[in-house]
Amino acid sequence: MAEKKPSRQEYLVSQAKLLPKEQQAAAIKQINAAAKAPGGITTTKLNELNLGIERVLYGADARGGTAGAKPGYEPRKEEKDVVPDWLLQWEAAQAAQAENTRVSAKAVAKTLAKNLGLKESIVDKISDLIINQGYTEESVQVAIRDLPEFKERFAGIDKYNKTFAAEIAAGKKAQAVDPYSYIQLEKDYQEILTRSGLGDMANQGTYAELIGGDVSVDETKARIVNVYDKINNADPLLKDVLKTYFPTLDNTDFAKALLTGKNPEDMANQLQRKVQRAEIGSEARRFNIQTGEQSINELEALGITREQARLGYSNISRDLSSTEKLAQIYEGTSAGIQEELTSEQFKGLQSQRRKKLTEQEKATFGGSAGTSTVSLGTAGTGSF
Repeated sequence: MAEKKPSRQEYLVSQAKLLPKEQQAAAIKQINAAAKAPGGITTTKLNELNLGIERVLYGADARGGTAGAKPGYEPRKEEKDVVPDWLLQWEAAQAAQAENTRVSAKAVAKTLAKNLGLKESIVDKISDLIINQGYTEESVQVAIRDLPEFKERFAGIDKYNKTFAAEIAAGKKAQAVDPYSYIQLEKDYQEILTRSGLGDMANQGTYAELIGGDVSVDETKARIVNVYDKINNADPLLKDVLKTYFPTLDNTDFAKALLTGKNPEDMANQLQRKVQRAEIGSEARRFNIQTGEQSINELEALGITREQARLGYSNISRDLSSTEKLAQIYEGTSAGIQEELTSEQFKGLQSQRRKKLTEQEKATFGGSAGTSTVSLGTAGTGSF
């Protein structure tokens, strides 16, 4: 018994099932509708529907099929040119969906670029990642980090990753901040710099250096307060001494070097020590005490503050002249007296020489020799 020949409807449905899944339902729906129409699926309709399927399967140059047609049947030109409704509807739906995707991607790209302060040139690149490469709104925020516009805008992230690559890999440093935290840091830095009279430094270049160097907001504030402010707001006497330590830098250059220069953390510590030495030296000068750099460095290492230096040098100034006179009288030389009084005031080391001279003066004239033995190291607050 000969195998039953499929009907035109069955043939077309079998062909439609070769189409991409998203097109099959629309094609089969139109085939079934044609089969129910008066007269069923005519030869013309058969070729029209078959042509639509073939165009999808084999491209725009596919010729109309002739299934069920008489031998030698050749479809007319108008039959070949006809595109079935299902395909037109599907293509229209696809075009609308593509346009919606494009518009949506463009909107996402523009919003993201605006929120992050990125150049307009990145918008099309973000759109392409979403439309053509399948990135979601969330995942694209990671992908854009490799784009030059992002690297330029958030230069501090790249600098941080390069500077601390080994520490990050070893788990000793945290990952770089995300873009939104980066922007908040910029705002915090701007507030500190502007409030400190350093508005000229409140720019993305400075922020990138600070973030790339892992300088926190608190550390930035501390460097300004502990060093820059002391120098910028110094009294005339201190400023005069500070010129010895900082002869060339103006305020902006100094602040820039302090905050973003090479090894700024070490520099901040070194500068703070220099300021402390200048403060000690200015108090010595206030009381006309001639003191050397070595002595000032020793006092700075002991942690002597400007206030303590003022009190100590005041005491030294009060006692130096009378003690030197005693030394000249009883020893024939006053060399070393100032150094002993300095040790007595700041280190809590009672001068045996001073004690002896005082006793000699008492023995000669009786009563008090007029000199005090109270020092910063023994009075009230303890020794340093």
